[in-house]
Amino acid sequence: MSGVDPERRRSLLEAVATWLDELETAEPLPPGVAPEVRQSAEPAPDLFSLLSQLTALTRETQLQGRATNRLHTELRTALDKLAENLISPETVVRRVSEARREARLEVIAEVLDVRDRFTRGVSEAQRRLTALRGLWARFAHRPVLAALVEGNLLACERFDDLLRRLDVREIPCLGKPFDPTVMQAAEVVQTVAVPPGTVMEVFRPGYTSNGRVLRFAEVKVAAGPPSPDPVTRTED
Repeated sequence: MSGVDPERRRSLLEAVATWLDELETAEPLPPGVAPEVRQSAEPAPDLFSLLSQLTALTRETQLQGRATNRLHTELRTALDKLAENLISPETVVRRVSEARREARLEVIAEVLDVRDRFTRGVSEAQRRLTALRGLWARFAHRPVLAALVEGNLLACERFDDLLRRLDVREIPCLGKPFDPTVMQAAEVVQTVAVPPGTVMEVFRPGYTSNGRVLRFAEVKVAAGPPSPDPVTRTED
């Protein structure tokens, strides 16, 4: 330093002093910084701290993104399952209609069963009433049987009226050609009294409703005359 020009030395010292003074002065904040940050008394972080915080923030953002994607996938799966199980108004109306139709058919089946019992009771009472003769018919059970027949006939009429209101119709069978779409042949007899395929007797009436068979009629069907026995030829 002894060989340095005194003037040069003085200028170097002044430059170092000026640089040290500038280090003590805080750097101006970049544009766009919020006012509350400008007024904060906390010292500005150094570059290393800033990079560390930025790295931590990036890592946290990545974790949040993965969690968001996982949540989105779970929500999508749940929404798909909900859409599969969601019943449209049309489906609700259809199921209610089907349930009402099935319930209606169950009620009709019960009504038909009870009507069959009353019909059998009327037939039996009429048979017994017809079999009574003479004084026994006048003084025995005739009044009771007559009242029973009359009561059962009234009950059958009420049942028939109810079935008509439910749009239930009895299948006409007696004397008609056998129809396998609405009848079941419970018995087949060979006879020449009626044409083959004619219904001779109805064991159990059948019913339809709105073109749908509710119960097949059980009938007796004529099958035509029996085949003649083949002639046996004898040798001379």
